Amino acid sequence: MRHVRALMLGVALIALVVACGGYVALSELRAPADPAGEPVEFIIEDGESTSAIATRLQTAGLIRQPVLFTLLARAQGLDDQLQAGRYVLSPTMTMSEILIALQSSRVEEVQVTIPEGLRLEEVAVLLENAGVVSGDAFLSVVQDSDRFRDSYFLLGSLPPGATLEGYLFPDTYRFPQRAEAEEVVRVMLDRFVEQYSSIERDVRVPGVNVHQLVTMASIVQRESALEREMPRIAAVFWNRLKPENAASFGGGLLGADATVQYALGYSTQEGTWWRRQLTQSDLQIASPYNTRTTPGLPPGPIAAPGLAALEAAARPDESSPYLFFVADCARDGTHNFATTLEEFQQYEAEWLACQ
Repeated sequence: MRHVRALMLGVALIALVVACGGYVALSELRAPADPAGEPVEFIIEDGESTSAIATRLQTAGLIRQPVLFTLLARAQGLDDQLQAGRYVLSPTMTMSEILIALQSSRVEEVQVTIPEGLRLEEVAVLLENAGVVSGDAFLSVVQDSDRFRDSYFLLGSLPPGATLEGYLFPDTYRFPQRAEAEEVVRVMLDRFVEQYSSIERDVRVPGVNVHQLVTMASIVQRESALEREMPRIAAVFWNRLKPENAASFGGGLLGADATVQYALGYSTQEGTWWRRQLTQSDLQIASPYNTRTTPGLPPGPIAAPGLAALEAAARPDESSPYLFFVADCARDGTHNFATTLEEFQQYEAEWLACQ
């Protein structure tokens, strides 16, 4: 009789524990993680498991019990079935509401490729045509680099009031449709910081800051047709700025046609920001970006350089003594390089003869 009584007591205790556990679990399912929380963006990666998602939901402050979330997903037949994508979730949502949102509330995204060598106005057109953001809204944000300076230490050497020209890294992105302009800009700035970190510890040009290096990289990007020639072309431009070469090349002039193109702006006649044919009058435009008349680097970048151009500007071909380069008649993107004005004039005559 004593054994029966003990058994019944044990069963009662187990039933009580289960009931309490069920009550706690049910309460957790019905309660949000934070009744006063703000919505956050949450991204599920391809192939991510439910348990991994649950752990990150907890880290993001969206749920409190990742194990319970995983069990709930399994009970609903959703284990490892949650689709990759971008979602906007709130800690005010219950676990069940979050699971429903992860099945039906994915933010529609747009993939857009930003090629190397574009200026901000061209990037704005691409983003607007892709349905990401209004071009005017984008340009309004990128005109004010000061609003980002405190968040990105690599912007520390930008002159006050400068734009973000050159600092929005060219790449393929996935943005939500109708995104906020500042959100888009920050994503591209984050990518720039990520890429620049791969070169910042091996800059071989003495005495240059980030802004000067990005400026040179943008010129190299516009002046080069082939990545393999970028270190040599970068060396040409850095060589032209060396005091010992002032007498051989224009007294410290950079002499880059791409900077003149930037200064001239949009050509309605040619329908491009980058004029193909520069006249003698064009080459005399009064602008600090005209490096044919103004010594040194221009005030800032003229386009968005890719990683190869950044690497070339940071690590130019140190064995290159050249001061000049001219396109080759092979028309394959290669150039002929020269150390003297006489050599340059010979290559130039060959190029003009094959036009």
